Amino acid sequence: MHFVTFLFSWFIFEIPCSASTASTLVNVTVDDQFGDAYTHSQISYTPIEAWSAAPDCSHCPSPSTLSTAKARYHTWHESYFSSDSASGTIRPGTPRYASFQFIGNAVYVACIVPPSNNITNQMKFFIDGIEVGSLYPMFATSTEWQYDVVVYQNTSMSMASHQLLISSGGEDGPDAIILLDFIMYSTNDIDSTTDGVSLNGSPPGTKGVPLTPVIGATVGGIALIMVCGLFFFLRRRKRGSRPVTILSDSPWWRRLRSPLNGQSSKTQILPNTPGLMRAVDPHPERAQNDCRTQSILVWQQNTQQGTRSVDLAPLDMSEELSSYYENATTTESRRVHTPPPPPRRYIVTNK
Repeated sequence: MHFVTFLFSWFIFEIPCSASTASTLVNVTVDDQFGDAYTHSQISYTPIEAWSAAPDCSHCPSPSTLSTAKARYHTWHESYFSSDSASGTIRPGTPRYASFQFIGNAVYVACIVPPSNNITNQMKFFIDGIEVGSLYPMFATSTEWQYDVVVYQNTSMSMASHQLLISSGGEDGPDAIILLDFIMYSTNDIDSTTDGVSLNGSPPGTKGVPLTPVIGATVGGIALIMVCGLFFFLRRRKRGSRPVTILSDSPWWRRLRSPLNGQSSKTQILPNTPGLMRAVDPHPERAQNDCRTQSILVWQQNTQQGTRSVDLAPLDMSEELSSYYENATTTESRRVHTPPPPPRRYIVTNK
């Protein structure tokens, strides 16, 4: 009973707490082209004409080796900055901006890094109008394109509404290129089964596990264990309360049907007493009466055999019982009634 109570209490209090804790924080992916997977908000790009979407990348080094299949959702947004008006870039000398507003307490920015060291990734990051990080300059260290590279992360924010601003290039600065792949932020109280929403702690580039099926399977498994435990407990309790009846080890004449009640003597074993299998007669006074009655019957049979040849009137039961108890207190032998002597005849003669 205590075990079932413990399981029920744990199921009532622990499971809701665990589910609430597990669903507190999740990561939401904001794609550069498709936007927020949960709120459907979009990233703002300025100046809009200076940005191009995948698969375009006219200013990318080795554009033929750039693969859309390796980018998140096969998309990116690219912008090339140059302060030289003769470079052919759109609005030379104007920094490129990408901004996004979200509610959360952590944010990550992932980009695609080009392989050439002739161009840099020059970026600055602002949260709510305050510069919180920079990447200047960053030359490529690999001869191949690098995907899902986290160029900025902030996990020390309060849970509130925040504005993220990313800038690339600066006045009189070196040429710079940015290929924004996606933004990810951590928030709570949302449906984690939405595509693009993953468990908190899943790094960029990994697919999160939906939370609802996990909680459902856990609660269902615990409920099944509780039902099985309750079933076995009730079954054991019902089996333990059933009395066990066996034939008595008493002498054979006690097992004869009693002439008084017409029932055979049986012995009841007390349940739930292993090691103390003590035979208990359910009706001790009845067994005592049976014993006395049987003794009377045996005594009566012996008496009738001793007086069978004598033509006597049968004695009534009261006389027999009185004679039996009188004889039982004096001696163990049975007293046999002898017939009275025949009457004597006397002849009187006168002399």
